[in-house]
Amino acid sequence: MHSDYDEELRAEADLLLASGLREILTDYGELNLVGSYALRLMVWRDLDVHLVRAELDRKSFFELGARIADVLNPHKMHYRDQTIISTEGLPAGLYWGVYLGDEREGAWKIDIWLTNSEEFRKVSQYGEKVSKRLTDATRQSILDIKTACWKHPQYRKWFSSSDIYDAVLDHGIINVEEFWRFLRGRGRFI
Repeated sequence: MHSDYDEELRAEADLLLASGLREILTDYGELNLVGSYALRLMVWRDLDVHLVRAELDRKSFFELGARIADVLNPHKMHYRDQTIISTEGLPAGLYWGVYLGDEREGAWKIDIWLTNSEEFRKVSQYGEKVSKRLTDATRQSILDIKTACWKHPQYRKWFSSSDIYDAVLDHGIINVEEFWRFLRGRGRFI
C-alpha cells in the first residue's frame, strides 16, 4: 500500500522537475536526486536534490535561488552556508530549503544542496549503504513507520528518517510502537 504512494510521490516529483526546475538545476552543477526519492521510501512531499560543482560560489547560488523562485513561486526559501559553520550530519556546502506551502498539509519541500564531489561522496555512500540493506520487509516497515510519524511535531527536530532507517536496519524494529520505544531507550522522550 505505502509503496504505491511512494510511486505516486516520485511521479509528482518528476513533474515538478519537468516544470523547468531540472533545467535550472543542471545549469548550476551535476544534478543528483538523493534521499527518499532515490531510495523509493517517499511518504511525504520532500525532494532531496544534490548539486555537485568544483567551486562553490555564493553569488551564483543566489542566482539559482532567484530562478527557482521565478519558476516555483515558493512562499518561503531558507538559505544556509554550511561552509562557514558546520552542523553534524550535514555536508559542507550551500543549501536552499524551498517551501511551496505547508509541508505538513501536503505541500512540497525541496532541499537543494550544492557541494563539491568529496562532500557528495559522503552523502551518496550513506544512500548506497541504506539501499543495499533494504529488503521488501524492511522497506515496508520503514514506509509504515515514516507514514505514522512524519507529521509528528518532533520529526526533523528530535528524530529523522535516518533514525527510522537505523532502527529498522540495525535494530530490527518493525512497527511504530517499537520505534517510539527505541527512541525513548535512547533518551529521546517523544
